[in-house]
Amino acid sequence: MKKSVLSGLITGVLTIVTAYAAPSASAEETTDESTQTYETDAIVITASRSETTISDVPADVTLISGEQIERGNYTSVSDALKGANINVVQKGFASYPVINGDSRVLVMVDGKKVNWDHLMVSGDSNAVDVDQIPIGNVERIEIVRGPNSSLYGERAVSGVINIITKRPTGGTPGGTFSAQLGSWGEKRASVSISGGDGKNSIKVGVAHERRNDFQYKNAYGEKRTFRNSDINRTDYNIGFDRIIGSDRLRLEFSRHEGDDGYGVNLSDPRTGASRYQGRKNVVDTGYGVTYMFGSEKEGEGTFLRFYRNESKSEGGFNSQYDHHLRRNSFEGQRLWMLNDKNMLVGGFLWSQEKIHEMSGYIPMDASAVTKALFLEDDWQLGRGYSLKLGSRLEHHNDFGTDVTSHISLNKKLNRGTHAYISFGQAVNNPSLKMRYADSPYWVGREDLKQERSHTFTIGADSQITRKWSVSGSLYWSKVKDALRWVNGYTDPMTLVYVRGYYKNVQTEDRRGLELSTRYRADDRWTVRAAYSFAHIDSTDPEKGFLSSNTRPNGYNLGISYTQGKWDADLDLNYVTGRSAARFTDSRYLTLDLGVNYHISKEFKVYLKGINLTDESYESIGADGVWTPIGAYAMPSRHFILGGTYNF
Repeated sequence: MKKSVLSGLITGVLTIVTAYAAPSASAEETTDESTQTYETDAIVITASRSETTISDVPADVTLISGEQIERGNYTSVSDALKGANINVVQKGFASYPVINGDSRVLVMVDGKKVNWDHLMVSGDSNAVDVDQIPIGNVERIEIVRGPNSSLYGERAVSGVINIITKRPTGGTPGGTFSAQLGSWGEKRASVSISGGDGKNSIKVGVAHERRNDFQYKNAYGEKRTFRNSDINRTDYNIGFDRIIGSDRLRLEFSRHEGDDGYGVNLSDPRTGASRYQGRKNVVDTGYGVTYMFGSEKEGEGTFLRFYRNESKSEGGFNSQYDHHLRRNSFEGQRLWMLNDKNMLVGGFLWSQEKIHEMSGYIPMDASAVTKALFLEDDWQLGRGYSLKLGSRLEHHNDFGTDVTSHISLNKKLNRGTHAYISFGQAVNNPSLKMRYADSPYWVGREDLKQERSHTFTIGADSQITRKWSVSGSLYWSKVKDALRWVNGYTDPMTLVYVRGYYKNVQTEDRRGLELSTRYRADDRWTVRAAYSFAHIDSTDPEKGFLSSNTRPNGYNLGISYTQGKWDADLDLNYVTGRSAARFTDSRYLTLDLGVNYHISKEFKVYLKGINLTDESYESIGADGVWTPIGAYAMPSRHFILGGTYNF
């Protein structure tokens, strides 16, 4: 019975896609297929750890190109993700992506995992702050929906985001300088220079950002200022590449220095009273060395890589809070072409995390070691079918050995159309802080269990005509022993504060869909539209049925216009269906508008308005008395004016 239902579902999807993907018969759309440009021909690396066109990937894939980032004049990675209809939740200063209704998203920079305690967002399982990665150093962003634990290990429960940075370029030295001013005293400036000879190339970049306390609009329509929300940040990055025969050696260094107030967390949204006082000083450093055998692109082919991340922080949360975190990782990968129809990719990982914290004068030390082997087979079956089979063996020094697997079937109906079906497993280990934290507000629980999940996905992409493309996917997922944050509270009988903690709930069930379309009317006008639906059920034996859906229904409309030296982009976002018990309103509507003027080929100026509707809203809801409705208010209407010069 199950087999017949699954076969019928696959057949139905492929039939529908085939019917609507046929080339139009109109004279306007008739053209030689070889001359057409297809979005599904775009090359991505993340989905299979090797160069693959989107039409060969059995998954829902989104690519944010460097051109899109430059045109959108995004101020952060989260802004770029929002522009691609990715749900981003802002909690304080932290902004984390939600894919398929789930914050358990693996985030990587150049294929290197950044999901670790340093970037984790308190109160949200596995959520990672993506805005600690400077947008000025980003070349493109690849997003793959669905589990990818067979390739990337733990954390890749609902999807993978790979932020790929700009690489050194050879030849005459050149670079980019940008500067911008904005509301609330915002000032940003960055410079990046790259150059070299035929064998050596180097890139150096510096970025600085400052902003005063920002404003928000509460549920009563009143403008308020959130105090202690100023930021002062500087980022440095250096990259060096050397060609050695047919191989490539890559060296990397990055440093982030921040002296910030606290992101918005209001004890009283009506008055603007803040929960936290003081400042937080953070220094993050990263080192990496990669040797690529016969490949010029990181993350694909055969390579060996070592990288180290370190974070030191002092201050904050109304008490002493210092931490020192370190992570060392060593990994390798090899690609085997068995024949013209069969490719294997396999590799290994060794990673060690150490944490030392002093919170409220209470010390905490912990460490963990993870080892892994993985192998995936990409098999071309003929007649447009391809099959991917992958498995990963991963050992954690506390949780033991786990095996996660992935299977997917892809069908190319024509050059611009493919349909796919996939099933994947994932494991997510509780972080060190979840298990060992010991602070005035948070206590760890060493008995926490691993989260285990499986996801079923079916979808299709089609370039229906040379002007019109559509994409859609359906997903069903289940997480067992899901981790959930329980807020601390003051006991009314004893007046003693009971600290918050993480616990395992029984299950989380998610189902939903993603739809998008793009129509290029002519050389000037392009229209984009998207819709997402997410339904979440969470069963908690202590509190019964729970729902933490931040975007049940998400609508996005984008309009782009280009004419001569001018181009403009409009983004409209509409969210409905949110719980009135957790949010100030069940719906909200925001409008962003950016205009660019190209003075010359090298120089442009731009003006951008954000939240032009001046909406009062928040992207994360209330959770008990500790987090009242409206506590995480989003910024009100604001503007930025800037310029970019390429030299």
